[in-house]
Amino acid sequence: MDNPDFSDYEKRRAEQHEELCRAASSLICISDGLCHLRSCRRLRMCGGPMLPSPHQALAVRAQQEIGLSGKACAELPLCIANQKPEVFKIYKKVMDRLRQIRPDNPELNLVLACAEDAAMRRLPKKRS
Repeated sequence: MDNPDFSDYEKRRAEQHEELCRAASSLICISDGLCHLRSCRRLRMCGGPMLPSPHQALAVRAQQEIGLSGKACAELPLCIANQKPEVFKIYKKVMDRLRQIRPDNPELNLVLACAEDAAMRRLPKKRS
């Protein structure tokens, strides 16, 4: 029996995971000062390197148990990859919420939408 080829699936999964991670980072890490990369702060969007993270150990193991390599979800943006578990818990909640939004708006660019939202929260309120 041949092993199924999951390479296309894993590529798509990795792209979706990276978009979701960068969107969540754009929402909380850049506006809350967790990200120390100048390029991310200047663009107000997550664009830093993706690094393997111990926070993703369970997700990697789950993918490996179904026959995938686990590389599709092993990495997180630099600003969150080595954060404390309490910070990652908040980040994970944001990611879960974004994951719920995604099916309703499949053509929506999550990273851009989150960067715009974060930028709007930084603007001063209009006074009458």
